[in-house]
Amino acid sequence: MTGFATILAVGRSPTYNYVRMVFSGRILSAFIWAGVIAPALAQAGEPLEKRAQQILSVNCEACHGQARMSGLDIRDIGGILRGGKRGPSVVPGNGSTSLLYQAISQTGDLKMPPGKTPLSRADVETVRQWIDTGAKWPATAVNSKEPAWWAFRTPRRPGLPEVGNKSWVRTPVDGFILRKLEDQRLKPAPPAGKATLIRRVTYDLTGLPPSPAEVAAFLGDPSPDSYEKLVERLLASKQYGERWGRHWLDVVRYADSTGHESDLFYRNAWRYRDYVIQSFNSNKSYDRFVQEQIAADEIWPDDNELAGLYILPKKKAENLERRIGTGMYTVGPLDPSSGLDGAQLRYEQLTDMADTTGAA
Repeated sequence: MTGFATILAVGRSPTYNYVRMVFSGRILSAFIWAGVIAPALAQAGEPLEKRAQQILSVNCEACHGQARMSGLDIRDIGGILRGGKRGPSVVPGNGSTSLLYQAISQTGDLKMPPGKTPLSRADVETVRQWIDTGAKWPATAVNSKEPAWWAFRTPRRPGLPEVGNKSWVRTPVDGFILRKLEDQRLKPAPPAGKATLIRRVTYDLTGLPPSPAEVAAFLGDPSPDSYEKLVERLLASKQYGERWGRHWLDVVRYADSTGHESDLFYRNAWRYRDYVIQSFNSNKSYDRFVQEQIAADEIWPDDNELAGLYILPKKKAENLERRIGTGMYTVGPLDPSSGLDGAQLRYEQLTDMADTTGAA
């Protein structure tokens, strides 16, 4: 996702690219939301006890929720006060001596989370302040009734974070970005010039450099929305799907051949490749994109062979296109020697299908 980060850091408007591409409904928006925005939104603009609860939930609940590793359950204040095998996690009113604070600040023998990036200084300080003020628990917390993993919880819109350089903030997303930068004592990068901007955004969205004529047209456009028009034009180009569809094809281990020493050729693999490209270019929603690849033949089971005409009815043609998505399961690695044992071949294929579905 470095391309999005690059545009974000140097754009004329600090977040237009991010807002337009992430929240436009395009397929990759789900990835960006899940990996970048959702965790940040959960930690800002709330009362102290709510922020502390969210910090613990996001960073600790995977191990100390339903799993109760070391006997600790942090999903409610009762479990936190009881603690685990090491005793109570929190001493209300005294953050510095509380085991929870010492663990997340990594100042004691226990350093949490193990093997992962430590919590930010701002998050650690929030937890300490929460303990110092009595470790009150949000009355509306429903964490214990929701799934442990943040991606499966009901989204809740928080308030906007407080920032120092308010003049830099043009959109709500800017506020969350600047909050993180200020937490790390960093300053935003300065805006890029128009020549640099068109080069970077064109490479990012299409994988190709802008032509001299495109550069000249952009530099000669004095309108205040010239950059927005540039982004719209690039998103509407067929090269957009070709560029970003490649990322999904990598995720689902797409190839034109089977691999191994025989490396047999998949004659019709291109159909699935073109289906992915067209899905990006048609602004298909992510949920529909996934449904089509996993179960299009079950959700839209039209028998196209019974249409009786060379020209299919529009609805049947749409469903046929959807069912091409299930080609995801047919373009994986295959060792032809497994064909000597039908049961082995079948289970290798099933294993590949399960692995691809889970990983993708």
